Amino acid sequence: MNAKEYFKQISRTEAFISTKKQRMDALKALASGVGSPNLSGMPKNPSGSLSPMADAVCKALDLEAEIHKDEFLLQEKKVFLLELIGTIEICDCQIVLIKRYFEHLSWDDIASSMFYSTRWIYKLHGRALEEMDRKLKERNDSHVL
Repeated sequence: MNAKEYFKQISRTEAFISTKKQRMDALKALASGVGSPNLSGMPKNPSGSLSPMADAVCKALDLEAEIHKDEFLLQEKKVFLLELIGTIEICDCQIVLIKRYFEHLSWDDIASSMFYSTRWIYKLHGRALEEMDRKLKERNDSHVL
């Protein structure tokens, strides 16, 4: 896996976690809602579930545990990448990668904050990714031996 794929994986994981948090909020809202009493005299639900609210609470708790696990794995990946970024010798390349992939800034915002043109930021970004790919390859080669 190359550096860009690692960064995309982190971005996708962040999006998945955000979606799970929205689902959990919806389940919590459903669980905290007051259900109307059944006054119809019809038989109870044959599914055996005691209450839709209880089911929603259980699902919300399961989802919350899943979110915590995903967030822990995401933090491990981020720490790995930040350590790898720290080994890049050109400081501007480090800054570009951090601002782009960890602070989620646009190319124009990065350029203005570093007082460079957007075109130069693209070049720095390309150099930084090449350096990251080289370091990832070195790390993988050293782990194989």
